[in-house]
Amino acid sequence: MSIPSLIASLEQYKIDNLGKKDIVDTFLDLLQTYSISAFANDNWDWHITASMLINNPEHTKVLLMFHKKLQKWLQFGGHSDGDMDTLGTAIREFHEESGIIVEPTLFSGIFDIDIHDIPADLKWRPTHQHYDILYLGVIPEDTPFVRQESEVDDIRWFDIDRIWEYVGEKRMLDMIEKIKLLWK
Repeated sequence: MSIPSLIASLEQYKIDNLGKKDIVDTFLDLLQTYSISAFANDNWDWHITASMLINNPEHTKVLLMFHKKLQKWLQFGGHSDGDMDTLGTAIREFHEESGIIVEPTLFSGIFDIDIHDIPADLKWRPTHQHYDILYLGVIPEDTPFVRQESEVDDIRWFDIDRIWEYVGEKRMLDMIEKIKLLWK
């Protein structure tokens, strides 16, 4: 994916999600100002990341990982490592963190964008912000997985009607509601 195609995807997302206009404009400004350097992990203040939320074909469950560093249930995802292909990054991170080799079926385009704070870590990275682009993928529930032990403590399917028992993150709860609305 090139920067012009990512910009086009973000513009489409803005049309489809008018309530996110300001945050999309922030992403667009960063891309137009910083270009490829927006994807570099060595920007200590912020960088663009990509993630993937996994849904089952019946749209009743999501597959989440318990993030070792952040100590919470999250979607799969991570750093772009200088790669402008956010969808490719989301898929790569999904495969790496879950050990799943099956390609997820993609819902369509960008599912969500978000800016969130990441705490300082033992790798000497200071507190910084992730400008995350999230995609929605679908895989069968019986797909075997082997978690990446260095970053992931657990992987589990959660019933979307009971996820609030395990997840308190507003973004995740908002994404679950968005999934529910898609399949009504």
